[in-house]
Amino acid sequence: MLRTSTATATRTLSGPQVLFEYHCWESKDSADAELWRHTHQAVDVLYQLDNPDQVMYRVRFGDGLEYDVFEDELMDSPAGYERP
Repeated sequence: MLRTSTATATRTLSGPQVLFEYHCWESKDSADAELWRHTHQAVDVLYQLDNPDQVMYRVRFGDGLEYDVFEDELMDSPAGYERP
């Protein structure tokens, strides 16, 4: 279980994995294009980053890619997806 906290809310991400949805520029030309191609996949949350400005986590995708993602990009179920 992973508890996350922001200035507005505290929530719990449960289960061995959580789901990731990319929330930035969706383009093959994006600096994060590799991350965009991994949207709507399950991830293992490795740890919370030490970032005083925003809550972020280091995650690992099923293919082994590790990346830093924002808290609002992690969710418990597909019902939380903002994009199809």
